[in-house]
Amino acid sequence: MDNCRLLIFPLDLDDADPVIRVAKSLGIEVIGASSAMPDSGQRGVDHFLRLPFVTDPAFDAALQEVLHRHRITAVFSPHQGVWRHLEKLAQASPQTYGYALCGPDPFTATWQLFSPHESWAATVGKGMWAPTPAARPALSPASYAALHRLFISTPGQCDEGKLHALCDIARSLPVGDLLEVGCLYGRSAIALGFLAARHRIGSLICVDPWETLAVTDQGAQAALLNTELKSLDSQEIFRIFISTAALVDNIGYIRHTSAAAQAIYEAAKIQGSLSSAELGSISLAPALSLLHIDGNHRYDFVKQDVAIWSPYLAEGGWLLLDDYVWAFGDGPKRVGDELLDSPCWDNAFVSGDTLFLRRTAAPLP
Repeated sequence: MDNCRLLIFPLDLDDADPVIRVAKSLGIEVIGASSAMPDSGQRGVDHFLRLPFVTDPAFDAALQEVLHRHRITAVFSPHQGVWRHLEKLAQASPQTYGYALCGPDPFTATWQLFSPHESWAATVGKGMWAPTPAARPALSPASYAALHRLFISTPGQCDEGKLHALCDIARSLPVGDLLEVGCLYGRSAIALGFLAARHRIGSLICVDPWETLAVTDQGAQAALLNTELKSLDSQEIFRIFISTAALVDNIGYIRHTSAAAQAIYEAAKIQGSLSSAELGSISLAPALSLLHIDGNHRYDFVKQDVAIWSPYLAEGGWLLLDDYVWAFGDGPKRVGDELLDSPCWDNAFVSGDTLFLRRTAAPLP
């Protein structure tokens, strides 16, 4: 990458930011140019320069001089009109303007970013679980596309297969709240909160300490992850979660370990609401319609989380065990296999890496 020098013009548009980040991560020298900005601001380019507006008769010659002086090999333009002018220059005089123009054009690039959300929305309802005839109506394709956009833009490891399953079972969930143990940035939380709100199921309670010191190691097989935990800034992760959860109005959180959160949940349930400083107050139902276990994956912790929270799960509700298929240990799988042998669950499937179990009326052991 030492011989690659990228010119970004105009630098003014925020579409330039992800290109700058990727280029810098690859060791590419980035030169930013603008006709309006006095300097590069916080854009993080290696060099900044001014160019005339593309409508100025002096632009072509000024660009040629910049290309020669900075030995530019590639140009990225986030502006449709500028991109088209740069394309015409490169096609008309490749010897003079010998750069690779990053493509496609900005309008096409925008559609390429958006269209996968519509394509994904068209596949909802074709997953592992077929909603019953009495299920709630499916959401509109536009709603599913919007959900997919929120989901993909939120960092996390929850995959599209799991999102499919969440969309499907949400239509058949009993009325009641949803509770998630282990939330990190909030990718699965935003999906659960969105679906619960649109289907009028209930509120979502997120349980996570968001505190590195409170996280116990996840076993010998997860040594790589245990070590990495020490380098994470839990407060930054929490701030990302809050800005994600604030996109819907039915999410609250309990910032404690699973065991410590139970008493807080019990008290809030009696009161009928849960309040959090950043997200306000949400109403609470008498029971849970969905329980998502994604906390510490060591066997004893998974088993403890299931023991603490599954008694609140209503008949017909779903228990989700994240990482039932996991490369760093078998805690969730061991617990899941034990549950599969119980009459408390009458339907089960795996989507992505998650085991889905539906609760029966049988009393828990």
